[in-house]
Amino acid sequence: MKNDYEFDLTEAYKSLAADRHKHFYEPRAISSFARADAEAWLRTKGCSHALWKGERCFSRLASMVPDVDTRELIPGCPKFGASPQELSAEQREALVEIPPFPGGDNGHMHPHYERLFLLGLRDMNEYIANCENNNGASDFYTGCRRALSGVAEYIRKTAAACRAKGMNEQAENCEAVISDPPRTFYQALLLMFFLETCLWYGEDHNLVTPGRMDRTLIAFYERDIKQGILTQEKAFRLLCDFFLQINNICAPGLALSVIVGGPDGEGGYFVNDLTYLVIAARVKTRLVYPTVGLAWTPEVPVELMDFCCRLELEGVGCPAFFNDPVIEKGLALYGVKPEDRAEWMNSTCVEIMPAGCSNVYVASPYFNCSAHLLETVKEAAENMPGDIEEFKQNYYKRLREQVEAAGKGQDAAWQARKTKGLNPLLSCFTKDCLEKGKDFDDDGARYTWVENSFVGTANTADAIYAIDELIYKTGKTDFKTLYAALEADFEGYEELRRLILSLPKYGNDCDGPDAIAAELFTKEAGISRSVTVAGHEYVPGTFCWIKHARLGSMTMATPDGRKKGTAFADGAGSAQGRDLNGPTASVKSTTKWDHTPMIGGLVQNLKFSKDNMSGEKAASYLKALVEAYLLRGGMEIQINITSLEELKDARIHPENHGDLIVRVAGYSDYFVNLTPELQDEVISRKEHSFC
Repeated sequence: MKNDYEFDLTEAYKSLAADRHKHFYEPRAISSFARADAEAWLRTKGCSHALWKGERCFSRLASMVPDVDTRELIPGCPKFGASPQELSAEQREALVEIPPFPGGDNGHMHPHYERLFLLGLRDMNEYIANCENNNGASDFYTGCRRALSGVAEYIRKTAAACRAKGMNEQAENCEAVISDPPRTFYQALLLMFFLETCLWYGEDHNLVTPGRMDRTLIAFYERDIKQGILTQEKAFRLLCDFFLQINNICAPGLALSVIVGGPDGEGGYFVNDLTYLVIAARVKTRLVYPTVGLAWTPEVPVELMDFCCRLELEGVGCPAFFNDPVIEKGLALYGVKPEDRAEWMNSTCVEIMPAGCSNVYVASPYFNCSAHLLETVKEAAENMPGDIEEFKQNYYKRLREQVEAAGKGQDAAWQARKTKGLNPLLSCFTKDCLEKGKDFDDDGARYTWVENSFVGTANTADAIYAIDELIYKTGKTDFKTLYAALEADFEGYEELRRLILSLPKYGNDCDGPDAIAAELFTKEAGISRSVTVAGHEYVPGTFCWIKHARLGSMTMATPDGRKKGTAFADGAGSAQGRDLNGPTASVKSTTKWDHTPMIGGLVQNLKFSKDNMSGEKAASYLKALVEAYLLRGGMEIQINITSLEELKDARIHPENHGDLIVRVAGYSDYFVNLTPELQDEVISRKEHSFC
């Protein structure tokens, strides 16, 4: 062990990262797949949709050009931004004939990497043949084989490109995995990156996650270390290169995730060298992707928690802390078997799904809770409810109608995808598609459901508390006056806004607003779970990605004192700047209600001042706070350690702060990449201190 798994980045990596970093801010797009799609359609015209999708995947991957660099150890990033190709009249006509994609989430997933590593591409074809013998020949299996051949073709092209540049080590390892299973840590990491890239661009699955890397790769790592063909330093460099390439294929504003640690299945905790190396590589590279999370249980080793909290002080928001017992209990609510509950994944912000065996649509859609509350206030201005309970029931009725309507829309997309979706390549790496002989989109996956997310619940809780206090309990205002103030953005109603803002707020361990928030979160879960989508309960969540800013920008002032256009709360915690009683009170408020149903994603973000967050003492305080949250049943917590002055300067001089990373609302991003609304939201969060 060298200095807690902290290694220096090589000069080759530094120069490569510097050259590629500028591309992180540009849109990621292959010049065009139009010709590849058109040619695939013309070759399969009149055939089944399954054959067309397999041919389309092959055609896309065969058309991609790898962009290799002599400094990189993990080659295979496609070349972006080439000139568009000219199309013939026949090809243009073919593009018009291709059936449109039916909709629904097509991005978030975790492939079954263990199958890929065990079989390799050649034996995968034999496995497909065995499944076909059991179930009977079908176009589904033919499409799967064709898609797989596209992966092999792209690896072959990458190997040839490496040979042409004298990159013999890289070429040899690429050539080794064209057909055979990976034999080394290097080859397994290469094959993982190739599969991710091919899923991204062959089938449009943006946000395929690397997943539980310390589990899927540890056997290769330990065998190589024992045989003397790998060192910790080389493994660290390979991980850094892998993370760099992930940033090359993932456009800004998205998310990719890795989880490490968790239960070992025997009552202990799963931890190894890679657990540490993955976290250290993410912190050391200061790249925005992937986000790394620790699957926490009470059995986590003290030294691992100490290591994580020390690295939090580096200010890159890594790692996030996920509560494994709460998540497994939540998965059990939705019918996930014990053997699959332990292998969950956040894909890719904080949304939870079983790894390698599920088809889950996430954040489908985001619900603007404040918009429905405003409609309820407007109605109350004309016909005042008798008490606060009646007012809340009117709000819940509106929310239920919205959730039910959204559920119908998601179900329609789900049903349409069974015939006009289809993903043969992903089906090869999702249990139990091949075994059933059914595509990923056609109920082939072991678990299928749709997740949604409720945005701005904290604002709604504060608003309902204010309505109860100022209208029903004290009579200091009425609904007509309140709604007029909201329409005017509180212009001319400054005293009313001052009264609202002076009231207790959720996030300060105050029983009144906390009780309302707990009721709202619980009600959201109940309403969602009462709706059926794709034959399953509609799974609730309460995370926001960037939607708290986007929906807030479109919404007028709200009864919690929020001004028009301002971002909503960024997750399960308080609205920005309102947790005034310190981080412990904030954590206590957020954990007064049951998080287990919120498998659709739940996070609390906390921001700390960089000025007094350094050294072992700060790390120990941070660890105590994080563990308090988790022991109280919190699902996930993320830490931002920033300087308010640095954030403000980054807005004015972005060129000086290119690697300033912040946690947004479930994912990390470079601060300078954020919209002005999101930058304002991050700056407006309460900056906590342990002093």
